[in-house]
Amino acid sequence: MKSQPRNNMQAPHIEALYRQHADELRQYLARQLGCRHLAEDLCQDVFVRLQSQQDLIAIHEPRAWLYRVARHLVIDHYRREGARPACIGLDDPALCLACPRATPEHVSDARQSLERIRLLLTQLPEHLRNALLWHRIDGLAQRVIGQRLGVSESMAGRYIRQAEESLLARHAITGANA
Repeated sequence: MKSQPRNNMQAPHIEALYRQHADELRQYLARQLGCRHLAEDLCQDVFVRLQSQQDLIAIHEPRAWLYRVARHLVIDHYRREGARPACIGLDDPALCLACPRATPEHVSDARQSLERIRLLLTQLPEHLRNALLWHRIDGLAQRVIGQRLGVSESMAGRYIRQAEESLLARHAITGANA
């Protein structure tokens, strides 16, 4: 079926509709899409479709027609987006191509760190070492630690703090020499 030649009398009518409705249509599309640039593209598509209409006189409510076409273009846009595979950023952890096992260097570093911590712990006085290990490893409350050591709860807290400060200070010294 051949299309009929364009009626040059329709161009001023389309231009008037564009001036009258383009801004509000663009705002509507931007709200629907959440993207001003895409809204501008679809708004232009609406008026291209209007221009391709054979008989503008048959459109009784031009504003409603423009919004209906715009709504259909939004629906088509979201359908295309849904059919398209999702883009995954290269920094996505799910795409990690590295081996999940530790490298020999990491294993060696971890062993050296553990040995350094074990050595530092043996250098602590027994009551500080026990208070820290019971608190950090066993998860005991200061009250229970105080009972085990025969001291008050606040003194058990001081022991834990002293042990942590001592380890940090010694680690800083030995870490610089390691």
